[in-house]
Amino acid sequence: MLRVFKKIRFSWSLTVLGVFYLYLGFHAFSGDQGILSWADYADRIDDLESEIKVLETSQIALQSHVNQLRSEHLDLDRLDEEARKTLNISRPNEIVIWLDEDP
Repeated sequence: MLRVFKKIRFSWSLTVLGVFYLYLGFHAFSGDQGILSWADYADRIDDLESEIKVLETSQIALQSHVNQLRSEHLDLDRLDEEARKTLNISRPNEIVIWLDEDP
């Protein structure tokens, strides 16, 4: 009888240890910080890096636009265009055709 209790106690502790390892293994692969979600993070990083490149090119275009309107090197044609666009006016003998800036 003592031998049976020792077997049950030994197998019970192995069962608990096995369940614990399964629990840790499951959470190592799944969840927000699991191994499987690292691939999703890598894809997200690639998407964000491409978005950064698009934003950087947009920033360069906007910086060029701002530089053309600065008083140090003022482009009078650009100033005239911005005034007409902002104020929405033109001379009576002019025809204004606005083109979309985005293709």
